[in-house]
Amino acid sequence: MKPILWTSTRTSGTIVHQMAAASGLDLDIRFISLRKGEHRTPDYLAINPKGEVAAIQLPDAGVTITEIPAMALWLAEAAPQSGLLPADPIGRAKGMEWLAWCHFRLANTFSLAFQAKRLVGGDEAAAAALRATAVTRAREALAFADAQLAKQASGTLLGTARVSAPDIFLAALLGFAGFLGVATDDLPHLRALGAKVAAVPAIAAALAREQEIG
Repeated sequence: MKPILWTSTRTSGTIVHQMAAASGLDLDIRFISLRKGEHRTPDYLAINPKGEVAAIQLPDAGVTITEIPAMALWLAEAAPQSGLLPADPIGRAKGMEWLAWCHFRLANTFSLAFQAKRLVGGDEAAAAALRATAVTRAREALAFADAQLAKQASGTLLGTARVSAPDIFLAALLGFAGFLGVATDDLPHLRALGAKVAAVPAIAAALAREQEIG
């Protein structure tokens, strides 16, 4: 059976959907609705007990892989020609370093801003303060990434001609920043990377598919 990517539109699952598209692997892409609670159904929890997206289910192995860095590593291993991660040990380690950095920022910065009200039990004032702090931290993180990109002639995080899994993740954080109203006009290297990722035909097709699904 084909590997199955369980994902949802307009969520962090979109990041893995883009990576899967860039890998060129023949995956069965299945979308579930978080708004409808489909990630909490018994059938889905049997696949991913965490009740989260994304998840890559490997039916033949009886295994489900979760967490973006781990899924990126599996995709890179399954499609070594894709360039999602470098083949050499140092390059691959640096790729994993950036994936971990992006994953941590997604969890402790961007997600805090999006979920501020829920995290403080509905307290409007506390939510506003948490969101403001998270937005500031998001801006600082993106400015750091822009400065690192400025050091690479290729305009990519790992100095590669093709976009890698960390580039896709970082470009997604740039997109999330737009939803939060974070100013990025003065981060030219990051914005150029975002445009480079979006221009990859397979990634553009994946994003278009998500737009159609809504």
